Amino acid sequence: MAPDRIMFIRHAEKPTANEGIGIEADGKADDESLAVRGWQRAGALARFFCPIHEPHSARLTPASVFAPGNGPASKSKRAMQTVAPLVALLRQTSQVNYVTTYLKDDGPALMGDVLTQSGVVLIAWEHKVLPSLFGHVPRAPAVPAMWPEDRFDMVWILDRAPGGWSFSQLPQLLLAGDSAEPIR
Repeated sequence: MAPDRIMFIRHAEKPTANEGIGIEADGKADDESLAVRGWQRAGALARFFCPIHEPHSARLTPASVFAPGNGPASKSKRAMQTVAPLVALLRQTSQVNYVTTYLKDDGPALMGDVLTQSGVVLIAWEHKVLPSLFGHVPRAPAVPAMWPEDRFDMVWILDRAPGGWSFSQLPQLLLAGDSAEPIR
């Protein structure tokens, strides 16, 4: 068994001088949480990946969602917060396999688990680690070597193809300032 499609996103916007402080869902300040714009993106991503009447929803709606858990090397909650609205929405109408047991640097174990899933899989991860995850996918195509620090608006997609996988990028175009330009 293996997934038909694996989608990769970076966690939503984090605290910076431009984005302001990080906040938890209850509004409490927290440097390890999303910035306000990140929470906006997280909410918008729920309907992006689970559209109401879109004909392509079967290709975007994940059966499994992976986000790194907290551990000694990373206390960030941002990836889990990014997918929390989507997971909540999916749980209203169906079952979703939501996995947060892997830490951000557990790439081999994470991808080993991902490759046993079926259907569509979504991985929300830290941008510095995302490109390295492809190295754990047999016969994966080449992907950009880096995910830029300032890009929160793209979905990288691996689709099962004869003899391996094909790679594409899907712009989110959810918030003002999002770009349709692929990551190079």
